[in-house]
Amino acid sequence: MADIYSDNIVFLDTEFTNLDIRKGELLSVGMVKATGEECYMEIAYTGEVHPWVEKHVFPYLKKEFISQEEAREKIRTFVGDGYPYMMAYVNQFDAVYLYDLFQSPKEHPFFWIPIDFASILFARGYDPNSMGHHAFFEKLGIDKSVYNSHHALDDARMLKDVYYAFQKTIHTY
Repeated sequence: MADIYSDNIVFLDTEFTNLDIRKGELLSVGMVKATGEECYMEIAYTGEVHPWVEKHVFPYLKKEFISQEEAREKIRTFVGDGYPYMMAYVNQFDAVYLYDLFQSPKEHPFFWIPIDFASILFARGYDPNSMGHHAFFEKLGIDKSVYNSHHALDDARMLKDVYYAFQKTIHTY
């Protein structure tokens, strides 16, 4: 099994109102620590919601929204003081929306470099979109049907499970 650089990881997924970061707002955050501890929240928003989000994300929301200030505090409390690595499947959106929530890329409680699992896949010779293919999950022995796609906590759980299963399939040089 390949060595893992650090277990100080928080697996993160977010859902947001629009892929256009100039228009979108954060809707929900799901986080799972390597230890299995979990945190989920839905955040009050004020802007328009893209029709795709209404159709594919809204059905999974509990609609128990908290303020941005409450969300920041809940994230800080969950993450703690250890500056863990934030790992997202494709962090270009997750990290940007999280940075926006904290109003600065420097004010959040994570290590300053987010980790992008799609890039890990690419570096190991896999299609960066492997998480979109059923065969990838079969190879890892993961039943993808137990996760609700486009639910932040389920997606963070899935990423954690995939990450550790993937680590078992690769070998160091």
